[in-house]
Amino acid sequence: MTRIFPFATSIIAIALAFALPPVQASAHDHVSSEWANLLFIPNRDSDDVAVVDTRTDTLVARIPVGATPHQVTLAPALGKIAVTNSGDDTLSIVDLKRMQTTATLTLGNTPEHMQLHPEGEVVAVGNIEGGTISLVSLREETELHRITGLHEPHNMTFSPDGKSLYVGNLGANFVSVINVESAKLTEQIPVGSGRATASLDAHDEHQGIIDVTASPDGSLGFAAFGDGDTLGVFDLRTSERIASRPTGDLPWRAYPSANGAYMIVPNNGDRTVSIFEAGAPFEEVARVDGAEGMTGVNTSHDTAFVIARGGEEIIVIDLESLETVGSIALPGASPETGVLTPDGEKLYVALSGADAVAVIDVEQREISKHIENVGEGPWGAFLLNADNYCH
Repeated sequence: MTRIFPFATSIIAIALAFALPPVQASAHDHVSSEWANLLFIPNRDSDDVAVVDTRTDTLVARIPVGATPHQVTLAPALGKIAVTNSGDDTLSIVDLKRMQTTATLTLGNTPEHMQLHPEGEVVAVGNIEGGTISLVSLREETELHRITGLHEPHNMTFSPDGKSLYVGNLGANFVSVINVESAKLTEQIPVGSGRATASLDAHDEHQGIIDVTASPDGSLGFAAFGDGDTLGVFDLRTSERIASRPTGDLPWRAYPSANGAYMIVPNNGDRTVSIFEAGAPFEEVARVDGAEGMTGVNTSHDTAFVIARGGEEIIVIDLESLETVGSIALPGASPETGVLTPDGEKLYVALSGADAVAVIDVEQREISKHIENVGEGPWGAFLLNADNYCH
């Protein structure tokens, strides 16, 4: 089975209902600012996670983890981070006070993408090649359940109350819904007008559902079906499909604008970017120039920065005029994904080809600094209280 990317059972008898108490408030509401200034960068070729202090933009630590780390998820209430390691099928759990890995769990085949439960202690992990989802307690440092029946599970999101998990299937045209308490797959929601099919043709190149992106208030889910050139919208509280809209060719995934007004969808097939209303009737209000191999979008209040690995640049879109207004060149650097600081002043972009991180001045729309020697093959950038995402 070939995947298109723009960059080329239960394990123990622990009741999940006990592990997941009712959601009262976000775990971030009770967290000190102790970790707020730390940027985490997984380095796929040196098997570690770099830690940068964003107040000085200097490297302060490199933490060894498993083979080929892919994504970092922050659990600030526990003082921990979790790191998926796709090269050895493990999850590293790191204690932030000691900056050391305290546990390494063996999961399913090729764990990549994760989502933290709203309560802040359990993480859902997609084992993409194994077709499974692991639910892991970061407090107990154990795998609670492994759910089968997925088709190359990719990015995912929880419902606002934490009772359901919505999973994008890279190898199918539908979103899978998992009941978190029972750890059972309960529903398949097709994206587009067709029915849910078991999987895409294993002999053809394909791109199903990359992600289920939640609206800023968590009530709606947006899922782009790459092969179908379609953006589906559904209610994360009821699983009801409420809209389907055409996109450009081979849409990647949806990204919310900082002001909540738009959902921004890079179309890698025709190198355009679709901008949709984030609320009903969810119409496409603009389609602007993009670039080759777009992997992510970060937005400030008036600007969208579209990271284009294939084009080795960052496309700049003005969200007031809804026009592409320029680009930031990164020749030879291979930009991957990035993250904006919560104050919206700086954008950090991992540069896998340069073993560095670029710091973008958001107001000036230009590079202000390179943080060098962060590790080999930096793959992403993750901050507390920020809009983190992965490829």
